[in-house]
Amino acid sequence: MQQLRVISWLTCGIYATIPSYWMMVHPFAARWRTARYKLTLLAPLWVGMWCIAWAASYPWREKLLYRNAGTWAAAPLLWAVSVFMYVNAGRELSLMRVIGRHELEPERHPHTLITDGVHQIVRHPMYLGHLCTMLGFAIGSGTVACYALLTFAVVTGGVMISFEERELHARFGVAWEKYREKTPAIFPLPGS
Repeated sequence: MQQLRVISWLTCGIYATIPSYWMMVHPFAARWRTARYKLTLLAPLWVGMWCIAWAASYPWREKLLYRNAGTWAAAPLLWAVSVFMYVNAGRELSLMRVIGRHELEPERHPHTLITDGVHQIVRHPMYLGHLCTMLGFAIGSGTVACYALLTFAVVTGGVMISFEERELHARFGVAWEKYREKTPAIFPLPGS
């Protein structure tokens, strides 16, 4: 059980920084586009964020909110949602798009508004996948650290989504507005 908690804490530390990574990219995309080695600079900064997340949550990695091995039963269900979202979003979103290459090199990678596939269910399937992954680890482990990292990810993810949606609106205008009206951001609506 202890090893699962450590894996949970390490994984949550990485996932919790995804919105922060994107907050380094989206608002400053124009500046990053002029940088010579964009991804070479961004990658170590993101790894540094992992280390900060781990260091900040380290004192609480073994503090339990509850102890119940049965809570691990919920984790595979949440991870199944994550895998579904990642696989289906991955059909439209390449790895290069996910790490920001389209934002950083728009002249080499045309921008398109993706509204089909899993994007018909939610506008941000990758964020839903991240949320379900972290939630599975937090519920399973029951540690204060995992819940704190999850809370941090939800707060920064909300900010990131607002940045991203502002940018998508500026880029795609009316097409974005129509898509936004009919498709929920993160949580699928019943019957959608």
